[in-house]
Amino acid sequence: MLIFAFSVALFSFRSLRGLELKIANLGSPFRSKLAAKLQTKADAPAVPLSLWGQASHDVYLRHALAIVKNLKKAGAKVVVLPLPSDILPVPKILDLLDKLKKQGIVVFGATTSPSQYFSRSVSYLEDPKNWWVRQPALHRVSIPWGVLSMYTEPFAALYRFVPSQFRDFDTGEPVPDIALQALKRYLGYPDSLEIRHTPYYDSLGPHTIPLERDGFAYVKHSFHSSFDGGVFASLLPETDSLIFFPTRWSGKKEPINLDSSWAFYNGKIVVLDWGNLSQFQFPSFGLIYAQIVNAILHKNFVDRYNDYDLFFIALVVISLSVVSYHFRGIITVLVSFVLGVGIVVLSIWLFDRYSILYDPVYVLVPIVLCGFILPIVRLAEEKRVLEEAGQELGRREEAP
Repeated sequence: MLIFAFSVALFSFRSLRGLELKIANLGSPFRSKLAAKLQTKADAPAVPLSLWGQASHDVYLRHALAIVKNLKKAGAKVVVLPLPSDILPVPKILDLLDKLKKQGIVVFGATTSPSQYFSRSVSYLEDPKNWWVRQPALHRVSIPWGVLSMYTEPFAALYRFVPSQFRDFDTGEPVPDIALQALKRYLGYPDSLEIRHTPYYDSLGPHTIPLERDGFAYVKHSFHSSFDGGVFASLLPETDSLIFFPTRWSGKKEPINLDSSWAFYNGKIVVLDWGNLSQFQFPSFGLIYAQIVNAILHKNFVDRYNDYDLFFIALVVISLSVVSYHFRGIITVLVSFVLGVGIVVLSIWLFDRYSILYDPVYVLVPIVLCGFILPIVRLAEEKRVLEEAGQELGRREEAP
């Protein structure tokens, strides 16, 4: 009974919030590689373009302008340009932002903190009271922009984002996630188009984004794009210049022409993926937002199911109590171990195969407690019975 009460208390107050959603990411790099081998690579509409090298904010924007001009010439429909959270709207920066805006294909992404990975506690990130963001230019320049609201962990397969519930810190107006702002351009909608919001979903034209109870939309790494083409950009601080390399990941050995590599971005949404913004973590902003945009276009979201946790907690406690009552302690330990491993494997299988997110962390609590405590209780009870039997036998022998 105490195990049940303790487990329910943890579940009710979400005391293990920091451990939630961890199991879906177990072994995700290996699982992602396996899925990439088993699935046919597709020509996805959203792709990242990697930019590596450390630079000041004005140098980053200056080189980004050169990349955007090349992408515009190649026929890219939209370029997502993430901006550092600590960028200062000084005249040089404002001038570069205005030049980028005039290219006609750029939407700007405002980051909410220096790192979307380890920056703040889970409780802070999940509280809608904290969903505020400043316009990168502090409204000194009018730019099409959205917020990079995604939250994840390094080497994770699960990503979540807030489609439309962030607010502008200065005006109070809703700010859409940068993925939706990019899709407005891609689908031919005006930048000012309002995202329809309900407690259960957000919608952009015919595209519906389901929301979970915490206000997030959930996406997993499921699009394995063909990267036979494309460009990799690197900053050369010695000469303050850019160098471009054509990329090919398929292993083909034919010569690659740089001009044909730029043609890879024709008609696509391109996320400029500056490694410095992601603090060189994996997956990076570009890879994640390519997944998010493709998920919205293909309606490929993750559904979270944890509505029956209380029932499962009760079922676990009752079942393992019955096992402990009828069998010796080692059997209870083995059953608890098999049950714990089984529920973890089942949750990962549901996530990978059917995009169902069942987080068993609160069900694992009574399994672990029953596996440790019930055998000890059983052993203590057996010891007490033996001691009482010995005492009774001793009294009979002493009796005349």
